[in-house]
Amino acid sequence: MEREAVRLDVVIPIEVHPISEKELEHRKARIVGDVPLFSYIPLKDTMDEALNNWLKLINAKLDYLINLLTREKEGFNELPFKKVNLSEKGLRFLSETPFEPASFAEVKMVLDLYEPLGFYLYGKIVRCEKKEDYYEVALEWINLPLDIKEKLGFYILQKERELIREKKGY
Repeated sequence: MEREAVRLDVVIPIEVHPISEKELEHRKARIVGDVPLFSYIPLKDTMDEALNNWLKLINAKLDYLINLLTREKEGFNELPFKKVNLSEKGLRFLSETPFEPASFAEVKMVLDLYEPLGFYLYGKIVRCEKKEDYYEVALEWINLPLDIKEKLGFYILQKERELIREKKGY
């Protein structure tokens, strides 16, 4: 059977916990710590090129600090690192506790794109199989906005390129 989406094994900061269908109604997939819209507003350059460079550097540092503080406030810096199988369509992970098939889960994770970004994503459990002393759980993303799907795809592509470079010895 051929898969629709590329899957990738990665170790990332992540936490998955079950939520009810009622809780899901009030939650929306979102990114925490993305560069604010006002950072893209073009500023008029001054006549002093050195001053322009300093202002751009200060702006970049402020964006970084705001991102860092926002992720910290939301608890993303405390997430444990786990190995997962990630795709644009869903997630497979190991769990000490079982998840009920057809139930729902909230996924809180950090992906290092152009900078570390926190994600709140939601999925429907499609499989939960008992292994030795753990459960292998697979979920399918639900209500995933296109911009977040594109960021997941970009992250997976970026990681695949890194793996290819490592194999070729670059």
